Amino acid sequence: MRYCTLLFPALLLAQGPYVAEGLRIGEVTDHSAMVRFRLSQQPSQNKGRYQPPKYEGQRPPALPEDQDPWLLPGAVPGLPGRVRLWVATRPDMKDAKPGEWLQSEAKSDFVVKTSITGLRPGRTYYVGAEIHSKPDKPLASFTTAPEPNRRAPVRFTAVTCLAYRSLDHEEGFEIFPSMEKLAPQFAVFTGDNVYYDNDPPLANTVEAARYHWQRLYAMPRPLAFFAKTPQYWMKDDHDTLCDDCWPGRDPDWMKPMTFADGQRIFLEQTPIEGKTYRTFRWGKSVQIWLLEGRDFRSPNDAPDGPAKTILGAEQKAWLKSTVDQSDADWKIIISPTPWVGPDRPQKGDNYTNAAFATEGKEMRAWAGQKKNVIVLCGDRHWQYHSVDPESGLHEFSTGPASDPHAGGSPGEDKRFHRFHRVAGGFLSVTAEPSATGSRLVLRHHDVKGAVVYEFSPGA
Repeated sequence: MRYCTLLFPALLLAQGPYVAEGLRIGEVTDHSAMVRFRLSQQPSQNKGRYQPPKYEGQRPPALPEDQDPWLLPGAVPGLPGRVRLWVATRPDMKDAKPGEWLQSEAKSDFVVKTSITGLRPGRTYYVGAEIHSKPDKPLASFTTAPEPNRRAPVRFTAVTCLAYRSLDHEEGFEIFPSMEKLAPQFAVFTGDNVYYDNDPPLANTVEAARYHWQRLYAMPRPLAFFAKTPQYWMKDDHDTLCDDCWPGRDPDWMKPMTFADGQRIFLEQTPIEGKTYRTFRWGKSVQIWLLEGRDFRSPNDAPDGPAKTILGAEQKAWLKSTVDQSDADWKIIISPTPWVGPDRPQKGDNYTNAAFATEGKEMRAWAGQKKNVIVLCGDRHWQYHSVDPESGLHEFSTGPASDPHAGGSPGEDKRFHRFHRVAGGFLSVTAEPSATGSRLVLRHHDVKGAVVYEFSPGA
């Protein structure tokens, strides 16, 4: 890939680098956080909206071989540079302390990731970046989790299915300012954060895949949201490689992009270090598990049976043991794909399908017998609250990020559904300390933020 550093005037390069994609702060605990950012040649993304050529069918055309993605509308050309973060407890950055100097390089797409440690529980921090001079204002802020045994109010949001082709506002999805108004302590992106395989242009190269992230998450609305809200990122099929993919499935029409490339790019684009399945706690009220649904799964078309898996043996054992060990008031398992559903009968990619019936029944039975365990899921293009008739397990689907992306539901099923809505929006979860523990409330919102359904377990 050629980079446009050779084409820009020397004066402009002297003014850069910039941080056009902002800071993505994630993996926040009561004492640490991870920061991901990328140095750029210009202060904002390329102007305009990508307009694909006309095509037939669901598979969009790839970019011409002589087309450089960094020239496209919405792209963010990268730049090598030296930078360090400053962290403060005051918004005017007067008490800011510097971190180590870091270098962005072309081999990692000019992405820089670093951890912030030694933080105090339940405290707000402000983060700025020094490129030419010490920052006098922050690029982002976040609040650490409370101590693990302290009950404190919790509010977070969860979203899925953010397809660029289904944008409902020229500055980014409507859900971003809607979520921002709720002032959540964090947001969970449950997967399908981009669509490599069916959102034009086809991301069949690493450079085109990176472009998919740049054009969406460098837009004004997500930037504003990220500046105030840390995130926990999960991946699913479309932001790994292609629909319903698994390790070893590298279709010719996606090459040279591979499953392994998708795994690497996801870690590059998000503030994650280490395993993509993990758990974190937000005080005594809530503990959350984020599952990995692609990296360890059996082929979807393999015969079902006790050995067939989505989670893999190691992750499954980890999930069961850590849930058993938790003394949090509420235990929330977030899965990229559904556990309860129901789903369309022709599908074969998740626990609600016959293809994974054995492990699906096992996991629902296990979770259903646990006290105060709830499942949230992404992936589905409709919102629902379902209760499994056999195990009693409750599941909440966030729904897609926009109304144009909604659809595909098999219809309302009274055996399962407490709520069913084929439209876009997001899910919010709150926990408030009470005399006997914590009161949990789950709310489905439309894209403007209006509450369309509310449920409180035990109420």
